Amino acid sequence: MPTRPHHRPTTRPGLRARIGPTALYDLHRDHYLRYAELLLPATADARLTLDAAFATIADTWAQILAAPSPAACAWHTVRDHIRALADPHRLRPTADLDPKHQDALLLHLVLALTIDEIADLTGTEAATVHAHVRSLTTPVGSRQVGLLY
Repeated sequence: MPTRPHHRPTTRPGLRARIGPTALYDLHRDHYLRYAELLLPATADARLTLDAAFATIADTWAQILAAPSPAACAWHTVRDHIRALADPHRLRPTADLDPKHQDALLLHLVLALTIDEIADLTGTEAATVHAHVRSLTTPVGSRQVGLLY
């Protein structure tokens, strides 16, 4: 009986490299979108901003995968794209916080994400996220939350 030739499926160049960022986008799309809608002015298109961020992520996917936390790299890219267009008035109450505490405040206390959801989204250890959130529940941190909405 003749043996069948071994055929490997063919893929377009670059398709495999884009599957990873697409899966990451699909996994966190709702959280990314809510974050964008929270910070962008009413006239901004949150979806277009996320598309631009993920185009950057797709273009640098090999470097992102080489990083200790690909999720953290993706989060920083998304956050940077959104904040470049953010309404400055929406960030004013958190202006004195470092970016990690701003993230904790906005994601947990405003958007009501759990500690584990924030850890997955931002590529941060859950214990670190918990510490950031806990520091915001002090009297000083509580004032920050009250100023937001």
